[in-house]
Amino acid sequence: MIPVEVAVTLDGLFRERVARTPDRVAYLDYNEQHRNWRNYTWGQVGQQVARWQAALEKEGLKAGDRVAVMLRNSPDWVSYDQAALGLGLVTVPLYTQDRPENVAYIISDSSSKVLLIEGAEQWQALSEVRDQLGSLVRILTVNPVSDSREPRLTSLADWLPEAGGETRHVPRDPNGLATIVYTSGTTGRPKGVMLSHHNLLSNAAASCDVLAAGYDDLFLSFLPLSHTFERTCGYYFAVMIGASTAYSRGIPHL
Repeated sequence: MIPVEVAVTLDGLFRERVARTPDRVAYLDYNEQHRNWRNYTWGQVGQQVARWQAALEKEGLKAGDRVAVMLRNSPDWVSYDQAALGLGLVTVPLYTQDRPENVAYIISDSSSKVLLIEGAEQWQALSEVRDQLGSLVRILTVNPVSDSREPRLTSLADWLPEAGGETRHVPRDPNGLATIVYTSGTTGRPKGVMLSHHNLLSNAAASCDVLAAGYDDLFLSFLPLSHTFERTCGYYFAVMIGASTAYSRGIPHL
């Protein structure tokens, strides 16, 4: 287990895990095209984080800027989150099936500068609220999308560099803002809950006190990472203890 006082921040937690167990399997993701499970070691994910950071730095972002993510649970979700946190950015997670008007409101309310989505289906849905996405400087897609009307739209294949060098780490106050998680509440518009690095690290550490799990265990990540429970227990807690995480293929395959 990596103690909170060693990690200090969420990106510090991840960097420490990569340094301690670079060759152990961190994540497993199913490849639908090849019909097999792919393994990613902590060291490999760390290299991916460096690539994401190199690309994000070219967008002219500064510490404290918000970046939104609207992906299924995957290693890309983790890489984007860790790259952003390491640069002092604030992650704004979105539900993949949320209504376009809600997504537009959250992006506007949080003043998000970058949005990461899966591909054509999500972009088609968001096209109807395109005029409400004015804060975005870049819209990234995991799968290429063609839309000549939107110059901000870029695929990861075109955006990510071949290599990123060393991971960056902007020193942060552990009580500084790490993420804004929007919840529907009972009435009205979604409300943003502001959570610090220490908030999430403390919850992950508390999980270590009550759950007998270690680096030989394999977690199944099923609830969306945009939900704080899954993000804490199925992501940061697993990083803290060095466990592997497999991303669910969906209800039909459970």
